[in-house]
Amino acid sequence: MFTKKKMSLFLVLFLASMVLMACGGGSEEGSGDGGESASSGDENINIRFAHEEGQGDVQDLYVNEFKNRVEEQTDGRITVDVYTAGTLGGNSDMFTQLQTGAIDFAISSPGFTGTIIPQTQIMAVPFLFSDNMEVNKKVLDESEALYGTLAEKYEEKGLKPFKFWLEGFMYWTANKPITEPEDMKGMKMRGMPTDLIMESYRQMGADPQGTDSGEIYTMLQTGGIDGQENPLFYIYSSNFYEVQDYLMDSKHHIYTTVTVANSDWFSTLAEEDQTLIEDTIQEVNDWSFTMQQEEQEKAMAEIEKSDIEIIELTTEQRDAFKELSAPVRDAYVESGGEGAQEILETIEADIEAAEEELN
Repeated sequence: MFTKKKMSLFLVLFLASMVLMACGGGSEEGSGDGGESASSGDENINIRFAHEEGQGDVQDLYVNEFKNRVEEQTDGRITVDVYTAGTLGGNSDMFTQLQTGAIDFAISSPGFTGTIIPQTQIMAVPFLFSDNMEVNKKVLDESEALYGTLAEKYEEKGLKPFKFWLEGFMYWTANKPITEPEDMKGMKMRGMPTDLIMESYRQMGADPQGTDSGEIYTMLQTGGIDGQENPLFYIYSSNFYEVQDYLMDSKHHIYTTVTVANSDWFSTLAEEDQTLIEDTIQEVNDWSFTMQQEEQEKAMAEIEKSDIEIIELTTEQRDAFKELSAPVRDAYVESGGEGAQEILETIEADIEAAEEELN
């Protein structure tokens, strides 16, 4: 017998399938089967690509850049349909559709998948990554922890991760300054609904809230939550700065995401098409680093025109929060499951090596 939750998920998936069927399937051979032979390489292919953000946001720019490059390189033989946030349901619905083959590709942030692949919560460990974005780019592009151990955890769920990439530093907004741990005590602070993010804010003294992203503005406006964290471009595009008095440049962690495909679907593609897609993703990844920096700068320029007060935390102020949140690393190892310790230690070593090389 269906519960209300199961019935709701069934309706979302049913409606999503109707939308996708109207837009056409993947390749003519079908998708998500895995048992069929690979396509010939001259077959028309339609890629259904979903992401978590709105039109014009960083993920949308990324996916459309991929779409333009692939369609141009193949003279339209491969086409890409882009589905923005909410088109096919919520973030968990999108992840389910990717696993089942209802969509072929997605941008899927570890902050929304930590309950399914707990090892991905490594990206939510506060103050783990460097203050130097070039260091972070190098680690996300090359770390064996991501493309070895962590990639295997995605593959166990029927997914093929291509590249991990970043969307900028995370910022805090609130209706009071947050410059020391005392300021965080008792605050209803919104973060992505992953256990480790919630634990991070508990360690810092806050009352963490896993509010759905579509409800953040209203909850801030009505006082249902006191503050929130997000990359700068999203704070601007979602107008959170309009209903908050302070913006804190805290650099407590970076917003990371991953480009991922349904493994069975991808395996049906001809080898030359697989190579073309992989090469294009790498090109777009390199392009996205400059793009996201430009988007942050545009957002800051506009936010500075508003009445919000911008506070940049000092190294000493950040260290106080870093010390409080240190136990989160142990919590990650305990909750992350098999391979979590290896992933953490490898990334820590990779960050240290990259800082020595680039700083």
